[in-house]
Amino acid sequence: MAKKHVQVGQVFQPVGAAKGRAWRVTETVTLLGIPHARVVSTEDDGVSKTLSCSVLIDSDHYKLIASAPLDGVAA
Repeated sequence: MAKKHVQVGQVFQPVGAAKGRAWRVTETVTLLGIPHARVVSTEDDGVSKTLSCSVLIDSDHYKLIASAPLDGVAA
């Protein structure tokens, strides 16, 4: 099975929040040896947070609603 990776530009939404806030990945970082993603709200780019990449790719917590741009540049 291929391992999933979090990429800049991907957009995630919390599971069970069909109309909830979506989060766009702006960068990935390693904190204490653990991969994390810095994300900003798609509704208000002044709202941001840092999440573990393993939480973002866990389908019990978040779902991917938009893939990263093919050219590798986030809009």
